[in-house]
Amino acid sequence: MSNENVIESTDSTAPGLEEPARGALEEAGIEPSVVSKKDCSYRMLLDAGVEESVADTLRRQFSLPWSFESDGDLDRRSSEVRGLGAAEREWVAASADSTWQAFESASSRAAETESELDTERPWPKPTPITKVAGISPEKAQTLAKAGITSAERLATIPARDVAAALDLNVLHVRTWRHNARELLK
Repeated sequence: MSNENVIESTDSTAPGLEEPARGALEEAGIEPSVVSKKDCSYRMLLDAGVEESVADTLRRQFSLPWSFESDGDLDRRSSEVRGLGAAEREWVAASADSTWQAFESASSRAAETESELDTERPWPKPTPITKVAGISPEKAQTLAKAGITSAERLATIPARDVAAALDLNVLHVRTWRHNARELLK
């Protein structure tokens, strides 16, 4: 549809509603202000007889919810959404359960002892920057001023930014960054 045929609505009850959509809503017996106030869902538009392409445009334009119903709606959507694999469909269907994203409370986490946290750490500890060839404890303190305290961070940060921030020779920083990358291989 070309922009020449689109007439913006001047009706203050439904700002931004284009004329073709306004006509489709009136044909379906839906007050345009209901859509602009988000008192209408995509599913309600379709059920009222609004053409799917118009309903989809309105859903995106006004950020309308898919549906106000929750009973079975996620299961139906997971089967209708194009491009989902079997695992993704399963995830969407599982998320219909109200407990699918249950979080532990802060008090239950506080009950864990320090030793439990150390033994169950899901990520490795950072490699000390002093393990990188060419970085002495004094140079490590200088790099720490820029927030670089691990070999992992040094390996990923732009050398010229570090050199500029700490007034260092960029060639030295590039050498350290290369050494950090070699260490982490």
